[in-house]
Amino acid sequence: ATLLIHEATFEDEMADEARAKRHSTTREAMDVAQQADAYRLILTHFSSRYPTMPIFDVEHRRNVAIAMDFMSIDLQDLTWLPRMVKPLDALFKHEEKAWEADDAEAPAA
Repeated sequence: ATLLIHEATFEDEMADEARAKRHSTTREAMDVAQQADAYRLILTHFSSRYPTMPIFDVEHRRNVAIAMDFMSIDLQDLTWLPRMVKPLDALFKHEEKAWEADDAEAPAA
């Protein structure tokens, strides 16, 4: 396969819940991509329990990219798209810290 777009609703530690809800973990999606010998895997459909993106081992999965809701991708971008995972992860972590700081400063209701 050239491209596999696969949902990754749950992190790996939640495999039982993923099965119960008929969803996949990031690891399961990566395994399917490996079995399909996919050139690129795009993970999408993350659980709303994650404010940003799920945790997965980027170092050993250089063919994995992520897509957010309403994102469009030009097939010509498949060559460099996985290189965006680390910067996006860093950006999201920075944003999470800012959200947490804002929550801490907000007056209690």
